[in-house]
Amino acid sequence: MISENQLIHKTFYESFLSDENQKMPVEILGEAYFNEQNTEESYDLSYIRYAQGEIYFQYHDYETAIFKWENIKNELEQWAKMNIGDAYYRLGLLSAAEDMYTSIDTEDSTLNSEVALKLFSLYKERDKIDNAYETIKHAINLNPDYPEVTMIARAFYEQYQDDQHAVMLAVSETLRTGKEEWFSILISYVKANQMKDFSPEYFADTMLTMFDINKVMYVDYVKALWKSYRGTKEYISWLNMLNEMILTVETDDEYHWEQLIPLFEETFLELTDGTYMLEKLKSVIPQLVASWLKLATKTNALFPSAIALAWNEIFPATMDQDAISKAETIIFDADNKRNSLSDALQLFNTIISWAGSHTLDIDYKLRWWAEELIDRSVKQHILLLGNEGSGKTTFIHSLFGDKLYTGATQSFVVFRDHEELFINQISQSGDQEIDNKTELLKEMESNPDSLFQVKQPCITLHEQQCAFIDTPPINSSGVVRDELFDSLLLADGVVFVLDGSKSLSDKEYDMLYQMKNFVPTLKVHFLLNKIDLVASDADTEIIITEIKSKLHSLFPNAEILPYSSLYPYSQQNSQLNRFLDTNFPSELQQIEEKRTTKILTVIRKVIADLLQKREDMEKGYVHSIQWNEDILGRLKGFNNKLTDLQLEKVESLISAYHEVITNFKVDLQETLPKLLKESAEIIKEDSDFKQIHIALNDHMNNKVKEYVEENLLQTVSHQLETWVSASHDELHESQTYLVEMSETFNDIYQEEKFSLKCDFSILYDWRRDIDRMMARIFYDNENIMLKNKPTQILLKGAGRIFGAMNQNNSVLYNQYKKYVENESYEEVANTITNKLFLPLELFEKGLRKDITTFFTSSIHEVENIIVEIENNIQNDKDELSRMKENPEIFYDPLKLFEVNLLQQEFMLQAKKGYSRSF
Repeated sequence: MISENQLIHKTFYESFLSDENQKMPVEILGEAYFNEQNTEESYDLSYIRYAQGEIYFQYHDYETAIFKWENIKNELEQWAKMNIGDAYYRLGLLSAAEDMYTSIDTEDSTLNSEVALKLFSLYKERDKIDNAYETIKHAINLNPDYPEVTMIARAFYEQYQDDQHAVMLAVSETLRTGKEEWFSILISYVKANQMKDFSPEYFADTMLTMFDINKVMYVDYVKALWKSYRGTKEYISWLNMLNEMILTVETDDEYHWEQLIPLFEETFLELTDGTYMLEKLKSVIPQLVASWLKLATKTNALFPSAIALAWNEIFPATMDQDAISKAETIIFDADNKRNSLSDALQLFNTIISWAGSHTLDIDYKLRWWAEELIDRSVKQHILLLGNEGSGKTTFIHSLFGDKLYTGATQSFVVFRDHEELFINQISQSGDQEIDNKTELLKEMESNPDSLFQVKQPCITLHEQQCAFIDTPPINSSGVVRDELFDSLLLADGVVFVLDGSKSLSDKEYDMLYQMKNFVPTLKVHFLLNKIDLVASDADTEIIITEIKSKLHSLFPNAEILPYSSLYPYSQQNSQLNRFLDTNFPSELQQIEEKRTTKILTVIRKVIADLLQKREDMEKGYVHSIQWNEDILGRLKGFNNKLTDLQLEKVESLISAYHEVITNFKVDLQETLPKLLKESAEIIKEDSDFKQIHIALNDHMNNKVKEYVEENLLQTVSHQLETWVSASHDELHESQTYLVEMSETFNDIYQEEKFSLKCDFSILYDWRRDIDRMMARIFYDNENIMLKNKPTQILLKGAGRIFGAMNQNNSVLYNQYKKYVENESYEEVANTITNKLFLPLELFEKGLRKDITTFFTSSIHEVENIIVEIENNIQNDKDELSRMKENPEIFYDPLKLFEVNLLQQEFMLQAKKGYSRSF
C-alpha cells in the first residue's frame, strides 16, 4: 500500500530499497527497471519511473524527473503531475508550474490540499494576491485539519494586515477545535483592536466556548472585548450581549470573577457621566447591574447593591426583581471598605466636567465649599447661630482679639487659624483676595451675598483644628433663612449663641425646633454670652437651668457654656476648649464619613442649581428674544429716520448751495450787459474807427475783469463761507440728534453699545476746496467785439473804408454807439458766466457723495447692530428650539447623576451608625 506521506515528501522510492541491498538508490531502481522490462508477463514501469523521478528531483535533475513523471499512467498520475509542477517551480517556470497544478483532477483530499498549498505559495510569489486568497480559503474548506493549513492562512492574513480574515479564521478555528492555542490567538487579535469591524454578536459563540473550556481565558477574552468596544457605537450592543450571556449561563460559585467586577463599575460610571441618554440606558443598566450582582461576592457586592436600590427608586419597576431582592439582602452584610469620599469627589468632578462641556456655570461658592470641606487640616466646621444682638459678633472678636467688623454680619464668614491675616471673597463667579479689614467691611456691605473666608491667628481654632462659620442673624430675610438651613447640612455642629441678659425668645425656640426637624442628628450646644450683665454666678446657673428646661424636649443632652466677650479671653480659653472637646469630639472614621456626607450634600445642591439654571436658561432665551425683537423694531425705525435724515440733509445743503450759485449767475448775467453797454462812452467822433472795434473789445474785457476780480469773486467767496458755516450748524444738529439717540439706546443696553459719530471732515474739505477754487478762478478775455456777427462785420468794414474820411466819422460814431448801447450781449454774458462758474458747478456735483458720507459710518453702525440683533434672535430661537425639542440632553444626565448620588447615599446608610439626613 502506497503511503500518502511518501508521496507528499517524494520518498516513494524508499519502498524499493531494503536493508540487505546497500547499492545506491539510482542503481537499485535501474536494475528494477531493467528486470521489469525483461519479464515475460505484462509489466508496468510507472511505479519505477515515478520513484526514479523522485531521485532525479532530489539531485536537482528536474528535466529528467519531468521526463520520468510524464510517462506515469497509473493511479499515481495525478501525484506525478503535482511533482512535475514542483519541478517547473524549481526551474523558475512559474507559469508552467501553475498550469500543471491547475490541470490536476482528483478526488484525493490529501492531494487536493497539497496542490492548493502549492498554488497558494506560487500565487504569493507571482503577486497574484486575489488568487492566493481564493486558494487558501479553498484549502481550509477542503480540510481545515490538514497540517499547517490554518497556520499558513493566519500568517498570510497577518502579513497583509487583513484583520477581518484573520479574526474570522480565529473565530472559526476556536469554535471548530476548542483549542486554547486558538483562544490565545483570538484574544491577541481583540487586544490589538483588530475586531473593530465586527459586531459584538459575532463573538457570542466563542465566548460560550471559552466559558465552557477555560474560564481564565474567558475572563481575559471578555476584558479584551470590553476594552475594544468601549467608546464605540457598538458599546451598548456589546453590553447587552454580555449581560444576556452572563444571566443565561450557570456561573460556577467556586470560580472568582474579581477581574470582571472593576469593569462593571467603570462601565456604570461611564454610562452615567452624562454622555448617554436614558432611552438607551433604561434597558442596559438594569441588566448590567443584575449581571454584576450575579458575579459579585460579599467583598465587592456593596456598590452594585446600592446601584440596584438607587436605580429602582429613581426608575421604579425597571430593575430586575431578583436583583432587587439580592441587593436588599446583602447590602448591609457586604464588606464596606470603599473610600466613600473618593467616590463622592469623583461624582462631583464628573458633574463639574459635564456642566463645563455644556457651557453651564456652577455656583463657584459650591465648588469652594467642596474644597473647603475636604481640607484635612480642618477636622470640623462649627456653625455659629444666633439672633441679632446675641453677641455672636463680639464672641468672634474675643477669639481673635480683634474687631474685623461691627454689628451682625449679613454674610457667611468662615474663620480659620493661620499664621497671618488672609481674607478671601468668594462669589458665584469666582474669588478674589481682599487686602485689608477696611476693604472687607466695604465688600460685606456692598456684596452681602458673597462668602468670606478670614484666616488669622487664633489659639482656640488652632488647638481644636476646627473652623467657625459666622452667619447672618436667624431673624433675617427668608432667603437668608433658607441659606442658613442649607448650611446646617455642611456643619459638623452648631454653637447657638444666646443673650444671657434675656430669656429664650419664641423666634429662637422656633428656629431650634425647625433645625431639629431638618437635621435630627446635628449636634447643637449653646454659648450663653453677656454674662457680665448677670448679677451673680448663681443667677447665671438659674438662667442656664431655665434654658435647659425649655430645650429639653429638643436637645436633652445640650450643654450651655457661660461666656462674656468683655472678660479677658485667657481666663475663658480653657473652659471654651473643654466645652468644644466634650461636645464636639472628632474620630477619624466619623470625620471621613461626615466629609462624604457634606460632599454629597453639595452635589445635591449642585444638581438642584443646574435644574434651576435649565429653567432660567429657557426663560432667559424667551426674554432675550422678546427684548431683542423690541429693540430691533426700534432700531429699524431709527434706521429709517436716519436714512430719511441723510436724504433730507443731502437735498437741503445742495439746494442751499445751488441757490447761492444760481443767484450769482443770474446777477452776473444781468450785470455784464450793463457793464458792456457802458463801454459806449469811449466812442468819440474823432475815434479811429479803423481800430475802434479792438479798442472796444479791450475796454469791455477790462471792465468785466475788474468787476469779476474786485467784486464778484470776493462776494461769491464770502457767500460760500457763509454756506459752509450754515451747513456746519445744520449738520451739527444732526450729530446732536444722533448723540441723543446713542444715549437712549445705551441706556437701554446698559453699556456703551452705540457711538454714532458723523464725519465732520467734509466741512474742512469743503473750505479747502472752495479756497483753492476761488484762487484758481480768473477772468480770461472774451472775444466780445471781434466776433463774426453780421452787424460787427459791417461796422468793421465801414470803419476801414470810411474811417479816413472825416465827413463819415459822425455816421460811424452814431452807428457804433447805437450798436454798443443796444446790443443784448446775452450770448457773451452766458459764455463768461459758464466759464467762471464751471468749477463751482463741478464742486456741486460732488456734494451729494460728501453729505452722504457724513452719515455713512453711523448708518453702517446701526445696520451692523441690526444684523447682530437679528443673528442673536435667530441663535436664541435655535437654542430655545433645541432645548424644547431635546430636553433629554439636559435632564437625562442630571437624572443619572441623581442615581449616582442616591447610590452613594445608600452605601453610607449601610455603614453602622449612619442615618440619612438630607
